[in-house]
Amino acid sequence: MRPTLLLLAAALVFAAPGRAADDAGAAPASRLRTITVSGEGEASGAPDVAVTTLGVEALDPKLGDAISDTSRRMRAVLDAVKRAGVAARDVRTVEYSVNFEQNPPPPRSSGERPSGVYRVRNTAQVTIRDLPRAGEVLDAAVAAGANAVSGIAFTIEEPAPLRARAREAAVADARARAEALARASGVAVGSVVSISESSGSPVPRPMLARAMASVAPGAPPIEAGELTERAEVEIVFEIGKRGP
Repeated sequence: MRPTLLLLAAALVFAAPGRAADDAGAAPASRLRTITVSGEGEASGAPDVAVTTLGVEALDPKLGDAISDTSRRMRAVLDAVKRAGVAARDVRTVEYSVNFEQNPPPPRSSGERPSGVYRVRNTAQVTIRDLPRAGEVLDAAVAAGANAVSGIAFTIEEPAPLRARAREAAVADARARAEALARASGVAVGSVVSISESSGSPVPRPMLARAMASVAPGAPPIEAGELTERAEVEIVFEIGKRGP
């Protein structure tokens, strides 16, 4: 073999072990020891907005009469709701339907023609921001002719402060768990390596319900209760050495 080739082969033999040693020595230095914990937090607050659906439904063998009856009564309902303090921007039509419902067919021997009625329905979603008057609004709508009232949901118009409190409680819970694990293991909690969050929708708490005062005597009692915002976090802490 030529001398040049011998020198090149020797260089490769000696260089490879050195590079492998450097790589092996670098890996432990970049590896962190960590504690991974999850935390949960919640915060409760009273809702300040109610959302309900109010409507009118009419049945009549004549389509024109059913439509006229529905339209007349729905206009009265909307006027009553607005007089009760609901702004026009908080009233939105969500359904208008016309259906023909056929009666059971008569016996063939009777010679009668099949008959039925038209069902016309008109409903609107109403947002009530003056919550103590929610019962008055519903009472006014029913008195004006609403006969299709379904559901009432409560919410908080500005939920950000409630969510922030739930998030802070979740982080504090996670840190407390990490410190408990660290004490049991004889180490200390270091800096945060990573953090992730998941949060849920506000959950009603009927056990804390409180009756809303109604302005109009005889208005239906409305209980708003409280809403609870929940947050969950997962935090990875670096493990440090416990001090003397």
